[in-house]
Amino acid sequence: MKKERNTRPSRKMKQIYLVFCEGESEEAYIDFLKQNERHLPIKLIYHKTKLDADKIKRQIQAEKIGDGDKITSFLMYDLDVTGTTEKIKTCKGSTSIASNPSVELWFLLHIKEQKATISTDNCGEKLKKSSPDWGNYRKGALSEKQKQHLWDNRRLASDRAKQLPEWENPSSSVYRLIDMLEKFP
Repeated sequence: MKKERNTRPSRKMKQIYLVFCEGESEEAYIDFLKQNERHLPIKLIYHKTKLDADKIKRQIQAEKIGDGDKITSFLMYDLDVTGTTEKIKTCKGSTSIASNPSVELWFLLHIKEQKATISTDNCGEKLKKSSPDWGNYRKGALSEKQKQHLWDNRRLASDRAKQLPEWENPSSSVYRLIDMLEKFP
């Protein structure tokens, strides 16, 4: 008599949120989100890469294990570099979570509103002067107090960012990633 095998239920891959970014500050921020969102049924991955539509498309395909895998891709780039907006718009199927002029604007929105045009350098300086916790801010690194501030005020920053015109200076659409993460229980 044949022995019957126990069949395993088919394995389902976690939904993947794939964030493409170029800078160290974006990388530090995504690392921070990964630490705080470990409980979610998603896999949050980032790839530090130049903004190139073909390269991004290949990387998305490389992450897939099966045909039914759901990968949501995001483009987290600073818009202070000429041509970045146009390059982002060529990456069909990816969601822009760009900031103009830089990701430091997103950090600043956790502390205060910013409605006037601002340069990248001024944004960094304003961030450092905005709170004692941010006085020692360096690109590519977030202190524990800065991380806590970002976490505690993420919804406030999202509300402020949603009121800014997309692609303009100032603007940040990082709230799109935060909103998607917040949808999970």
